[in-house]
Amino acid sequence: MKNSILFIFLLGIVLGFASCDSQTDIYEEYVVPNGLIYPGPAQEPITYPGDKRVKIAWLRGTDPRVEKARIFWNNYTDSVELPVPANQDTVSYIISPIAENTYSFMIHTYDEDGNKSIPIEVSGTVYGDKYRNLLTNRLLKSTYYDGRDLKLNWGDPIKTEVGILVSWKDVNGNLKTTEVDPEETETWLPYFDLKTPVTYSSTHLPDSLAIDVFQANANQRMVDPVTFIPKTTWVAKPLPGDMGMNGSFPLPLLWDGNTNNFMHSVDPISLPGTFTWDMGIKAKLSRMTIWPRKNNDDRWTRGQPRVFEIYGSLDPNPNGSLDDSWTLLGKFVCVQPSGNGIATPWQPPTGEDIALSDRGIEFEFVANGLAKPETTVRYIRFRSLEHFNPTANPRILLAEISFWGTLVR
Repeated sequence: MKNSILFIFLLGIVLGFASCDSQTDIYEEYVVPNGLIYPGPAQEPITYPGDKRVKIAWLRGTDPRVEKARIFWNNYTDSVELPVPANQDTVSYIISPIAENTYSFMIHTYDEDGNKSIPIEVSGTVYGDKYRNLLTNRLLKSTYYDGRDLKLNWGDPIKTEVGILVSWKDVNGNLKTTEVDPEETETWLPYFDLKTPVTYSSTHLPDSLAIDVFQANANQRMVDPVTFIPKTTWVAKPLPGDMGMNGSFPLPLLWDGNTNNFMHSVDPISLPGTFTWDMGIKAKLSRMTIWPRKNNDDRWTRGQPRVFEIYGSLDPNPNGSLDDSWTLLGKFVCVQPSGNGIATPWQPPTGEDIALSDRGIEFEFVANGLAKPETTVRYIRFRSLEHFNPTANPRILLAEISFWGTLVR
């Protein structure tokens, strides 16, 4: 009995070894000798967007076997191969040209035997004409020409703007360019030539990692040099023959910026009557607004000139004569909506009349056979010829006067 059991045990051992040999034969074809080899993969890849190009960079890693890499995109239909030097910590490559789009890039590294690493994926964007055509320029809110230099007043930049490229010509015909910082709100262009336009284009960086900047389509603008003529330098310059002034209401109240104040001549005056002042700056005048005194004792009646002239000079004759040292800039007529101020007998102004005088009566300087408003002037002479309510003794009470024009230096 013991011999039978021993025989069965030995037989089982023999059959077991035979079975193991059979299983080994079955799986042997799936076993890779010495195991699979995976070179060290790309480490921490980053993409840097560009203009129809993209830069891809990663840390090389420590695997000395890595000799090259291949970057794939478009589902492995496009690729580029590049060496991976052993003495470089960072590997980078610029793919160019490449169509504007967003991509998923797959990076494989390889050793000298062609073994490749596991794929490392990184996404990136490529910009181009579609993006460029969406860009806008920073708002140019206004310009100011001081008689020689041009000031550009800018609006706020948008997030991607990194500057503005401005080009212009100076008075000598030289083409000039300047780059405006995004924090800059005003830019001066020296010796600007008013006969030529100013051209400007905002520079954009679509991403903080971008390797290219993009220019918005340029805007071009001819500059209107007409500006408000500042009054801070104006002073009275009485000349012989000018009308006298009431000491309590002197001539400078005519340009103090307050239409509730007013200058007051002596009462009465003789017509034609003149008064003169020095603007302290040179200008070519384009338009003017006058505000009569806000009281029916004078507006549209004897205190308000109906017909008057404006003369200008750079060097007036000190004897006060209205000679060729003065140039007629314009002759003007105040037109009252109701006509009550020249009616016989005189009638009080209507609500429409008062509203007009309170907001200011506007005039344009227009060249004609006599008037030459294109003349550069510094000194101004106001010459009143006729007043409303002509049967009353005339005087002049005006609240404010303002000019617009081109400054000259």
